[in-house]
Amino acid sequence: MASVFNEVVLGWGGKEYRVTPDMRLLNRIENDVSLSRLAYRMGQGDVPVSQLAMVVATMLRHAGADASDEAVYQEIMTGDADAVQQMAGSVMQAVFPTPKKSSE
Repeated sequence: MASVFNEVVLGWGGKEYRVTPDMRLLNRIENDVSLSRLAYRMGQGDVPVSQLAMVVATMLRHAGADASDEAVYQEIMTGDADAVQQMAGSVMQAVFPTPKKSSE
């Protein structure tokens, strides 16, 4: 069965990591952060950076990267703003399932 989630490619430490979320990963994240609330706040321009960093770091670790929450937070706060915004958008797109195709 194909995944209902989109793969995302995240750059970290000069490498690219491919992550396709699954329910185990999402449950791990949502033990600490509501993804729907995070997406809503991001849409309002009220990004809780520490929560975003935790989500990104968890996804990176799931893909095999050595990425602490603190290191990702530091990168978000001091890195290239455009790259950070693109990464945040990609992550949020990946954690929500693709729409179900109609049977028509």
